Amino acid sequence: MKKSTVKVMPAFYKKMENLDISIEEGLKSKLMRMSRKTVDVSPVDTGAYVTSFSISTGGGRPRGKSSDNKPKKQNPQSMRDVGYNQLVSDINKLDLLNTTSITFRNGSPHAKDVEDGTHWKRTAGYKVFAKIRNIYG
Repeated sequence: MKKSTVKVMPAFYKKMENLDISIEEGLKSKLMRMSRKTVDVSPVDTGAYVTSFSISTGGGRPRGKSSDNKPKKQNPQSMRDVGYNQLVSDINKLDLLNTTSITFRNGSPHAKDVEDGTHWKRTAGYKVFAKIRNIYG
């Protein structure tokens, strides 16, 4: 019997660990850019829609707020910042190296109306998810 033994040096494992960190940081950076763009293209009236986005790697209850009884004409940038900060918090909780699927969703009761204008007379929809898909694939 013939055999060959290959010794794996500790430096190899360190390089692999650094590669994992680079991949994770790159994915995290892309998710943050995507999150910022999503809230930036979202309409703001009460702030319910823009603060109802969430990111997860599995099931669970999506973040969702109703606009019922909320004051209108909220500060758009302020509401977008709240929404973005919630998404950053979601991203920081993800185990990006051990997942194969990431779900980006909006759980507000009127998300479909905002997206495609269903049941609305004032607009044909803001197409937020369509815009993000066009930019990020």
